[in-house]
Amino acid sequence: MKRQSKFIFMIIIVLILFASTNILLFQRYIVLVEGDVGSINQLGTIRGSIQRFTKLELVNGENKHIKDKIDNIFEAQKELKTPFLKEAEEKWKELKSVAIKHRINPDVNNIKKLIETSEECWDIVDKAILKNQHIAENKTAYLVLPIVFLIFELIFGVLLIYIIKRYVYDNLETFAAYDNLTKAHSRRYFIEFMNNEISRAERKNAEFSLIMFDIDHFKTINDTYGHSAGDEVLKTLTDIVKKGLRKSDIVSRIGGEEFTIMLPDSAINEAVNTAERARKNIEKHHFKDVGNITVSFGVTAYQTGDKVDDMLKRADTALYIAKNGGRNRTEIA
Repeated sequence: MKRQSKFIFMIIIVLILFASTNILLFQRYIVLVEGDVGSINQLGTIRGSIQRFTKLELVNGENKHIKDKIDNIFEAQKELKTPFLKEAEEKWKELKSVAIKHRINPDVNNIKKLIETSEECWDIVDKAILKNQHIAENKTAYLVLPIVFLIFELIFGVLLIYIIKRYVYDNLETFAAYDNLTKAHSRRYFIEFMNNEISRAERKNAEFSLIMFDIDHFKTINDTYGHSAGDEVLKTLTDIVKKGLRKSDIVSRIGGEEFTIMLPDSAINEAVNTAERARKNIEKHHFKDVGNITVSFGVTAYQTGDKVDDMLKRADTALYIAKNGGRNRTEIA
């Protein structure tokens, strides 16, 4: 669980780093493209204004507002360091000079010169627009890295969702399968395991046994030493019992101080030996704050046609006999 938690934390950190980097890259790209779009639009305004300026000049119309507008745009674009602007500005200055000469002397030569210079200026600005558009298009390469990061984010995101779902599922399974205090299996898990074992016994004609045990005079322990001492007894007792079992054997806490042991592939005599071994180990153990305690055991084995309740009732009957027989003993039913 701890390893999963660390892994989830690492993936979240990676996702945050990727997302932060991606945001910065996208912001950088947007700033660059917005600047290019603005410059291209302004150059387009210059291109259209040159034609209007020239037409008004040819008819001696008022065009000072257009001239001022173009001058202001060139000045602003110089501050923005728009590429390919210098040649266009030089040609615009030439056009203004030719326009002044035309105003003074609108003869055929000056008219021709005005039209030619206007067309040249328009053509240079148009080329500047195309070149700036090409530069802006090439800047789409800046999107490659954000897209790669985005793909990684999606991959890590899907992985994170899967791991979190798995983590939650595993935790829920653990909580459902184990008793929180003793770490023995829960009653729910015990019932499920019993049903599976009964099905296996029916299919393969296998044998298995069930032990039920509880602590003698446990209420007195709680009343005398307190519930925290009683909890420690339950935890220690579970550990003692587990040490004497096989890996295939299952210890479950099915009630307050009531436990069961499932022994797959074990005849009843083997189950009795297991119960006696646990009983003696518990009897000789000195429990913290409490001292010595005893436990009574009831043992039964699977019989053809048994259900879970059938085996539990027989084990409980055997445990009842052990209690009535003086406690600290093992009985069979």
